[in-house]
Amino acid sequence: MAEASLNTKRTSSALTLPSIDVTRAGLIIACVFLLGAAFVGTTDPDYFWHLRTGEIIVENLSVPTADPFSFTKEGAHWVAHEWLSEVVIYGAVSAGGYGLALVLFASVALGALLLTYRTSLTLGASRNAAMLFFLWAGVMTFRYWTVRPQVFTWLLFAAFIAICLEHKSGRANRLWLLPVITVVWANLHLGVMFGLAVVGVYALSQTLERYIWKQQLDLKPIYLTLVACVVAMLFNPNPLELLLYPLQYIEPGNTNVELIAEWQSPDFHDVAFLPFALALLSLVAMGVFGRRRDLFLPLLVLVFGFLTLQSVRNQPLFAIVFLLVASQRASELWGWASATVQQAKPRPHSAINWVLVGVFTLLIAAFVAGSPTQQLRAEPRLDHGSVKYPEAGAHFLRDNYPGARMLNDYDWGGYLINELYPRKVFIDGRSDFYGAKLMNEFLTLSTVAPGWEEILEEHDIEVVLIKQGSPLSHRLDAEPESWVRVFTGEYEAVFARTDIAH
Repeated sequence: MAEASLNTKRTSSALTLPSIDVTRAGLIIACVFLLGAAFVGTTDPDYFWHLRTGEIIVENLSVPTADPFSFTKEGAHWVAHEWLSEVVIYGAVSAGGYGLALVLFASVALGALLLTYRTSLTLGASRNAAMLFFLWAGVMTFRYWTVRPQVFTWLLFAAFIAICLEHKSGRANRLWLLPVITVVWANLHLGVMFGLAVVGVYALSQTLERYIWKQQLDLKPIYLTLVACVVAMLFNPNPLELLLYPLQYIEPGNTNVELIAEWQSPDFHDVAFLPFALALLSLVAMGVFGRRRDLFLPLLVLVFGFLTLQSVRNQPLFAIVFLLVASQRASELWGWASATVQQAKPRPHSAINWVLVGVFTLLIAAFVAGSPTQQLRAEPRLDHGSVKYPEAGAHFLRDNYPGARMLNDYDWGGYLINELYPRKVFIDGRSDFYGAKLMNEFLTLSTVAPGWEEILEEHDIEVVLIKQGSPLSHRLDAEPESWVRVFTGEYEAVFARTDIAH
């Protein structure tokens, strides 16, 4: 009898998988799919200078305040507003290579969507509807899931909205957390301004609801939170400069908007923006404002829809708002999308669902492992995506022209900083730092517009590392009395001034 009792105890304590229904299995499969897509994505051009900056900060135990990377702005004041993210990047790469950093940042991006998915359930959406829009938002954003400080903004943006919605519903009052998060966010990424925008929109929406519909709302905690968040932004190495920094992005003639692709409006002729276009149309079809006297989420749609139509880099923020609003509106329109409608629960078939999850995970793992573009490696891929990096050309310059003043392609500046430091570059991805004058000078050089030769002379350029087949490479080939092609790589051409060519 005692032996039978012991066997029963052993059986009940055996390791078993938790029960899983079709919806949860679908959510896990969606997560695996999105992570797999991120693991075969491209390498962000700015990753390299972020990595080198993180190394400088860790080695010197201080945040640089003067530009260490270029000769065109050498010694100029530089606001390293992403310094904490750069330390995280350097730490992850030092611990496990680029692959570990990618896993970390892709997980943060996924965490932003999962947090938003969970928040959407509190708005009355069924798990099926929330999962559908979760996947939609993921497809809208996964190509941005790479190693870049902006990823932290997505997660903290989702957290800000979730905390505001908690307060609005009366479930919890954790507005005090927002200034605390702001202190960290202000040192991770300039996107902290979007957090202030969320709190500002929340304050505005509650004010309008109070005076339009005569609702009894206590506005004081919200406005105090907004002020506290502004003050919390000052806890960083460049407090006043960080507060004023975003103003340069709205000034007329901003070079980011004019010259940098991700700062420009989405091109709806490009199939990559089809999920975003369909998201906009679906919100129009369902109606943004819905049946409730609720202005917070609709105002977020208007604000971040506008910002995304201005600049494609804001698409992940819109995707988070879309996931929430679309889930809420669907729950009001259709019974299947509402968590409050009594629905027949199908048998969970837990074992079958776990088998499906396991098989799909193995297939994605096999695809990533066998893909020639997979990024779970010690070093990032340099030959994948729209920007291919001049590894051979960089080595050639380091070995043959170590001290020459170099003109480099804009997209390659970050890579060359990391590869050739302490050698200085002409320009890199910090377009906001370089300003309109130098950005326009580079545009003149790259398009061989009138005045290009004078710019080369003004900056005393001795070697040129430029894309193979570019207008400038063709023009330098046609100037043998002044320039000599000294190296040709797979993607790059290197030219030296005739007086130093060897």
